Amino acid sequence: MRLTGETDASRLAATPFTRLIGLTVFGALAFFALVLVALQSETGWSWSPADWRSPFALDPGIWSSLFTGLIAYLLSAWVWALKPTSFPASLFAISGLATLAFCFSSFSFSLALPLAEETVAWFWIVNMLGASAFGIIMISLFLIYPTRLPFWRVLMALSVFGFGIWTLLRTFGPWREFAQVQLITTVEMLAIVGVVVWQMYACATEPRKQAIAVWLGTSVLLGAGAFIGTVAAPISFGFQPLVRENFAFAFFLTIYVGLAVGLMRYRLFDLGAWSYRIIFYSVGVMLIFALDLGLITLLSIGPSQALGVSLLVVGFAYLPFRDRIWRHFAMSAQPQDTPLFSGVLEAAFKPSAAERSQAWTDLLGEHFRPLSLDLDTAPAGEPRIEEEGLVLRLPASDDAPAVRLAYKQGGRALFNSADVRLANDLLALSEKARESRTAYDRGVSEERVRIARDLHDNIGAQLMRALHSAAPDKKDSMIRDTLSDLRDVINHAHGCEVSLDELLADLRAETADRLEPHGVRLVWSLEAGAGHRLTPVCVHALRSVVREVASNTIKHAGAQTLMISVQAGESEIRVDIRDDGAGFDPASVRSGQGLSNMKARMESVGGSFDVVDQDKGAGFLALFPYQRLRA
Repeated sequence: MRLTGETDASRLAATPFTRLIGLTVFGALAFFALVLVALQSETGWSWSPADWRSPFALDPGIWSSLFTGLIAYLLSAWVWALKPTSFPASLFAISGLATLAFCFSSFSFSLALPLAEETVAWFWIVNMLGASAFGIIMISLFLIYPTRLPFWRVLMALSVFGFGIWTLLRTFGPWREFAQVQLITTVEMLAIVGVVVWQMYACATEPRKQAIAVWLGTSVLLGAGAFIGTVAAPISFGFQPLVRENFAFAFFLTIYVGLAVGLMRYRLFDLGAWSYRIIFYSVGVMLIFALDLGLITLLSIGPSQALGVSLLVVGFAYLPFRDRIWRHFAMSAQPQDTPLFSGVLEAAFKPSAAERSQAWTDLLGEHFRPLSLDLDTAPAGEPRIEEEGLVLRLPASDDAPAVRLAYKQGGRALFNSADVRLANDLLALSEKARESRTAYDRGVSEERVRIARDLHDNIGAQLMRALHSAAPDKKDSMIRDTLSDLRDVINHAHGCEVSLDELLADLRAETADRLEPHGVRLVWSLEAGAGHRLTPVCVHALRSVVREVASNTIKHAGAQTLMISVQAGESEIRVDIRDDGAGFDPASVRSGQGLSNMKARMESVGGSFDVVDQDKGAGFLALFPYQRLRA
């Protein structure tokens, strides 16, 4: 039991949460201890809050130093708590501790509490050791992260011993000079900048590491550059600092935020764009201040006029230049989206599935130019980025398979969130195009079926009528009518409504003429109101059914009489057709093309077509709704 308890305790102590809690408690204790020191009055130390100074009466530089040190420390502690085995994360954590040290020890001259000279000296010692340690650790960190530079061990040793010995000589012994901390940190900062630039060059061929290097370089150049330019460099050369040192410590937070993001690789694939934006906007702000200061100093004009001229110069000179640089570095060789969307539509309407699949993969390859584009063996449900921006996985789309794209732009760039949004748009457009293609194919198929039915039911019946006509003049007229019907079939030119009376009269005469040469008598009955007109769909349906049944009677029935009864109600047409021929058994006879066509034609207009069982001959009943048009 004891062994189990020890094991559970060790596991609990090893969790990121417990590590972070422990480090946070340490930082908070140090913070509140220094706050307690800062609140003491000039009368001496007191544990009674009544004797303390008001927090609002403290020098703002004290609060700036305290909060900068605490935030930097907590950021570094957070990264290390999550990645305790990572050497770069460990160096980052130690740098946070160093920042805590030099920030918390930088305001002894602002304290009201009387301090012994030796105590003040120890404040300076901690400040000097912490500041120098920060620079040494940062140099060491950038020598190994994001990639290990050549001779990193030798360079790290030179940095530790070189700057370390320099700092110790100026901190202790006969060569003590606390003011030298500014020169030491200035040289260290320049070394950091040099190593970061080297990292950016070394990672140029690896997009993952290059994104980190660019981001870290941006953070360090802004943070360290701002501190050097406003505090360290002016003091080193005998000038007054442009910003109080306690306030300038806040610049270091830029470095810590950037390093925390880079080490945790949060949204790594978007860091490059962020870096360039931050650099460009920061340069614009610095140019405005520099021009403003220069105009006031050199031309002796007022601050408002100087600011106006600065904004004018930056707006007309720098901003266009910035846009050109942005397009070159951050948006170079970006394909246009308009041809891409056109390509999606072209791919979706390729005639075969294989061609559509090939066109889709070719389109992706031309746009993203990946080093590899392979079938995805484990398809994703939606577009997503993997391996920190190296891989983009796309799900299947229509006939195109799921694919895996790796190393965008030939390995020179990372996939980013904009690529995911674009992929979603392409997939949505492809789905819409697929639906349109399906509707188009369905329309083509239906039109082919319609033409086939019309050729069978109408044109075939007309040609039979002409074939069996004995009178040459009448035969010619029938053939001309057939050609007219054929043009209607091809063009679907049934655009005008037709009077029901006229349609039935023509249809009765046509049917009688067809039946007469075969010795079949027509019995026609009609029940319909006067003045009704039918829509083109109803006209075509009624004419086709009557013609097809008449053809079947002539060819198969051997009948003496064909009886056709048409009843037109308010919303339905009923066509009852019977003959006295041989008939057939509806249960045993396989439906031919004619019967199938009539049934399909009635169902297409919302009606029905049935074979009626009777003792002698064949019977058919067609029912279909229609919208009556009054004259």
